[in-house]
Amino acid sequence: IITIFLTLLGNASTAENFNYDYIELKVGSTNSDATEKEIYAVASKSMNENVSFRGGLYYYTGDWTTSSNYREQVGKGFYLDSVYNTGISSNTDLVISAGYSFYSIEATYKQIPGIRFSSNSNTNVDTNIYHASIGIRQKISDSIEMEAHYRGIDVEKSTSSITQGNFIIMNELSENTSIGIDYSWNINSSDFNRTGLFIRRKF
Repeated sequence: IITIFLTLLGNASTAENFNYDYIELKVGSTNSDATEKEIYAVASKSMNENVSFRGGLYYYTGDWTTSSNYREQVGKGFYLDSVYNTGISSNTDLVISAGYSFYSIEATYKQIPGIRFSSNSNTNVDTNIYHASIGIRQKISDSIEMEAHYRGIDVEKSTSSITQGNFIIMNELSENTSIGIDYSWNINSSDFNRTGLFIRRKF
């Protein structure tokens, strides 16, 4: 695998179909009640034909009920990625990224009337996350492109890391504007999936 990877890099020609300078707004949801609604604002800026930096802000909310409490959760944070891309064919880029994410959660627990010993309380948690991914970005037609990535995630103070798959498909509406679907799922750890709809404006 390493030999094939190095051969691809050695023979790579820069794919001219892709733009790494853009802003993006995404809304989505997960199959977890704790993160039912999500909003992301993202920007990406290329430094040269192979290196770019990507960053974003995000906000999410969720609520759920246990046997004795009604719980609400609000999360917010940011992330920063460094991205390396190189063309492996005229319509395909190899994309490697690594980055850092921080999020802060505020959870509120409210008593359910009639349940003894219940009380209201708030919990605040701040977490650091480190992540890396490898994948491809491919032009399927003049107006449609897709991305597929394998991602590793290390959550601070967690006893195990998380691996995820990520698939993105995007359709160009005009010369500078596209819409797409972004879907991620856990390969290990507990079942989890995230689905987002986004609009992207390149510059």
